[in-house]
Amino acid sequence: MKKQTFKKSALALAVGTAMVAPAAMADISITGSVRAGVVADDSSVQDFAIRSVGSRFIMSASEDIGGGLTGIGRIEVGINPDSTSGGGRTTTGRDAGFDRTRQIWGGVKGGFGTVKIGAQYSSFYDTVTGKGDIAWWGSCFIEFECAREPTVLKYSGGTGGFGFTASVQGVEAGNDNNQSDESIDEIEAGVSFKFGPASVGAAIAIDEDFDGDQGTLIGLSATGSFSGVGLSLVLQSADEDFANDTDDNTVVTLTGSYAGFYGLITSRDTSDDTLTNLTLGYQWNIAKKTLMYFEFQTLGSDDADDNQILRAVLKRDFTLVGS
Repeated sequence: MKKQTFKKSALALAVGTAMVAPAAMADISITGSVRAGVVADDSSVQDFAIRSVGSRFIMSASEDIGGGLTGIGRIEVGINPDSTSGGGRTTTGRDAGFDRTRQIWGGVKGGFGTVKIGAQYSSFYDTVTGKGDIAWWGSCFIEFECAREPTVLKYSGGTGGFGFTASVQGVEAGNDNNQSDESIDEIEAGVSFKFGPASVGAAIAIDEDFDGDQGTLIGLSATGSFSGVGLSLVLQSADEDFANDTDDNTVVTLTGSYAGFYGLITSRDTSDDTLTNLTLGYQWNIAKKTLMYFEFQTLGSDDADDNQILRAVLKRDFTLVGS
């Protein structure tokens, strides 16, 4: 009996070791985030709905590959239990289940910096746009370079308080709306500098519009935290070719945050209209990995009635693998 028990214990140990061994070679993490709540949108068919608002699975790994280099990777997919996911940027209908790839990239980092390739944010977003993207859901609606792009090669590096980043966007496979027969769709570069509690950044993006002409977007950002108050200013200027408009577009975003409260206002001047986005929110930290956020958002323009949206969303994070 003792011998039999020993054999079973040895077998269990062998199986357990075999399962743990691959994980011991790399730092692997599998996490999830359930984000669901109530959304009231006066422009929607359903004025009041209970829905998922950006729920996701995230799988990431890093591993020492020698020579002072670390291999890194991330897969992040959105989860949608219904066919009308949204409450904001993703109000278009989608099939239930894994509704979209948020990020999927691989890369390497070392003393030279970090190189990543795959679906991710551009260098322009990292340096400028992202500095004003502070709301859980109600920001980055009318700015340029807000989305994660599917085919990006990006380098990021720096020393001291100085940072530099550059990225190239390839043409998405099977995209019938490709503006030209070129392999590169857009190029971005940005520089940033941190000093004390503040930082400033500048970036440029160049792409080809639907007529095959090169369009240019330039941006500036300034952020800081003073006595617990966070502030940021983001400026963007896109010429008509980049904006696919008949004239240049100018975007200004101001943000502020304090003790769980946050707010932002964005104004975008186009050739024949002015678009605005105002969001006010509060984050309630309930427990470890559990919070709720409440947002009031109004989207409007000179030529249309304002659209009001209310959100009350529970965010619960969990870890399947890793710490």
